[in-house]
Amino acid sequence: MTCSLLSVTYGAIHCNILAIQISNDDTTIKLQPIEFICVMIWRFLEVVSRVVTLAFFAASLKLKSLPFFLIIYCVPLLAPWLEFWKSGAHLPNNTENSSNVVGTVLMLILITLLYAAINFSCWSAVKLQLSDEEIIDRRQRWGHRFLHYSCQFLENVIMILVSRFIGGKTLLNCCDSLIVMQLIITYLLAIGFMLLFCQYLHPRWS
Repeated sequence: MTCSLLSVTYGAIHCNILAIQISNDDTTIKLQPIEFICVMIWRFLEVVSRVVTLAFFAASLKLKSLPFFLIIYCVPLLAPWLEFWKSGAHLPNNTENSSNVVGTVLMLILITLLYAAINFSCWSAVKLQLSDEEIIDRRQRWGHRFLHYSCQFLENVIMILVSRFIGGKTLLNCCDSLIVMQLIITYLLAIGFMLLFCQYLHPRWS
C-alpha cells in the first residue's frame, strides 16, 4: 500500500512538472527545493486522502460501490468528448483517409482513458481539449482547477458519509468519526498547499 501511494504521488508530481513545461513552450523546468517540497506535500496529502477514502468506500459497500466508481470515472472520460461535440470541431486536417481517421480516433480514446484514470485519483494538472490541435490546453485555467477540486471534495465527503452511516463494517472497528475528520482535513490541507504553490511558489513567478 505504501509503495502504491508513493508511486502515485511520484507520478502526480511528474504530471505537475510536465504541465508547467507544456505551458512554458516545453522549456526545461527545474523546481527549487522549497517548490518541490510544497508540490510533494500537496500531492501526497491529496493522493493519501483520496486513496484511503476510495478504500473505505469500497470495503464498506463492496460490489455496491462499483456503479459509483464507474460514474466518477466516466465523467472526466466523457467531458472532453462532449466539449469536442459541442464546439462543432473536426478531426485534424491530416486525416485524409479512413485509416488515418481510425488511428486518430483510437489515439484520442487512449489519451482520454489515461486522462480519466489520472483524474480518478488526483488532479491531472492539465485540461484536455480535443478540439485543439495541441490537445493540451496551455493556459492556466483556475475555473477547471476549481471545478475539479470542488467535485472531488464533494465526492470524498459523500463516500466518507456513506461508508460511515450506510455502508457495512469498515476496515477499523473504532474511531470512525476521527478517521472521517482526518480524511476531510487532509484533503483541505492538500488544497491549501496547492494554492500556496500556485500563488507564490510557481516557477512562472521566478
